Amino acid sequence: MSRADASAADEVHDREGADGDGGDDGGPGDMAAQARFALETLAELDAGNGVSLPRLAKRTGLRVSVLLRLYTLMSDARVGDEPGPGWVRLHVDEDGRWIARLTPVGRGDEAPAAGGGESTA
Repeated sequence: MSRADASAADEVHDREGADGDGGDDGGPGDMAAQARFALETLAELDAGNGVSLPRLAKRTGLRVSVLLRLYTLMSDARVGDEPGPGWVRLHVDEDGRWIARLTPVGRGDEAPAAGGGESTA
C-alpha cells in the first residue's frame, strides 16, 4: 500500500510531538513501526465498511487506546496548526464502537487536499 511506507510512519511520529514519548510499549522508533503496521492492517481488513478498533486491536496486538491515538494522527484532525494527512476516518457506530476506515486518500485513490485530506463530517 502506498501510504504505509517509512515516510508515512515518520510523518505520524512527527505529529505526535517532540516530547520523545513513542507510545505505551516503547520508544519513538516503535511508534513509527506501530503506525505502519496499524495502517497496513486496516488496509487489509477494511472492505469499505470500516473495521472496529477492538477487532484491529486483536489482530495487531496493540491496545485500542494506542490504535485510537495512531489513527487520529492519520486522520485529518488538527494537532496544533498542522492538519493530518486524512488517510483514516474514525467514528462511533450506533452500538458505541469505534470504527476506523481508510479514506480514498488513504487508499491512494486521490491526491490529498491542500487542507490535509477528507472531511470527517
